[in-house]
Amino acid sequence: MKILITGASSGIGRELAKQLVKDGHAVWGVARRENLLNDLKKELGDLFFYTAGDVSMENQVLAAYQEMKRVGFLPEIIILAAGAFLKDIGPELKLNYEIFKKTVDINLYGALNFIDVFLPRFLQKHSGQFIAISSTTALKPSLRGIGYPASKAAIGIAFRGLALAYRKQNVNFSTIYLGPVATKIWDAKKSFVVSDKEKIASIIIKKVMKTKKSVYYIPFRSTFMSRLSILPDRWYIALTELFR
Repeated sequence: MKILITGASSGIGRELAKQLVKDGHAVWGVARRENLLNDLKKELGDLFFYTAGDVSMENQVLAAYQEMKRVGFLPEIIILAAGAFLKDIGPELKLNYEIFKKTVDINLYGALNFIDVFLPRFLQKHSGQFIAISSTTALKPSLRGIGYPASKAAIGIAFRGLALAYRKQNVNFSTIYLGPVATKIWDAKKSFVVSDKEKIASIIIKKVMKTKKSVYYIPFRSTFMSRLSILPDRWYIALTELFR
């Protein structure tokens, strides 16, 4: 199977690439940091391909597609794992709009840029799957920034609408609401409510890529807490900070 992964240079995206190549799939990674992609290429070998580029830039996404087309790599599954959690509320509680916008450009429009390019190809062959990595921060606010939760909520509801719109065309849209994972983006250590990226990647491969439902909450424990919590926002934030 041919699979495209954005954000493949680090975190969940990198771990997905490693496990999928180990399972014998061909993976094309897209990320901004070419040096990390090149290191991953050396590690994974001939089944890993990559393009260095910024997913929030439409021309760079189109350039990546043209390179894939040139070598005959048309993905069957696209995993949109690129993400940025940037602190956009600065000193004296001032909102930094430029950082907010950058976060939304990467997390929301970075995913939609790939849909714009690849959806017509999937519709033409009547098959394909888009998988968006959202977050339980889409359900609850965060003191670290407002752009990340807002963008993850937006991509989640957009994908749920797309899943309804294209279900009869055999093009699947799946949204994964992830709980906290021990990666740099979460800045959290593994605990009973914080999962490691290896386990999360394994669940995505075994469950999401096979069952193709529209919505997943992974892992069960931490996402269950977020979904059912009736605590006021300030109490919920205080509680979650204890596990960081």
